[in-house]
Amino acid sequence: MTPLYRCDVSKREEIFEVAARVKREVGDVTILVNNAGIMSCHAFLDHTADEIKRIFDINVLAHFWTLQAFLPSMIEKNHGHIVALSSIVGLFGLSNIIPYSASKFAVRGLMEAINEELQLSTKGKSMIKFTTVYPYIVDTGFCKKPRIK
Repeated sequence: MTPLYRCDVSKREEIFEVAARVKREVGDVTILVNNAGIMSCHAFLDHTADEIKRIFDINVLAHFWTLQAFLPSMIEKNHGHIVALSSIVGLFGLSNIIPYSASKFAVRGLMEAINEELQLSTKGKSMIKFTTVYPYIVDTGFCKKPRIK
């Protein structure tokens, strides 16, 4: 039976605890898929500070923490693949989900920049792959009747 690992990705300490447990029980991670994300649908000025902070904690900072937890062993072995889920609204802004859209732009920038940094630091010899996925509309239940122009 495959072990089950759970953690609150908005908490850096939990990510590092689970990463250590995975390494002990399974070994080094060679594929990391950052897929956690939340959003709320309403006008920008109706978003609370707590809502915006939570969106960025989960949609952006969690990517930083998982990268810090799992990328070092990939770099050491010069092998791995990191996949990040962004969104089509990480390519253009959309009303009523402005914090979400901004967070998905951040994921795009993070993935492009970390790939560039790794390629420069290894003189283009890094075998670690970076993939960013930009789904269109996924009916996850976050928004009622999702649609786009």
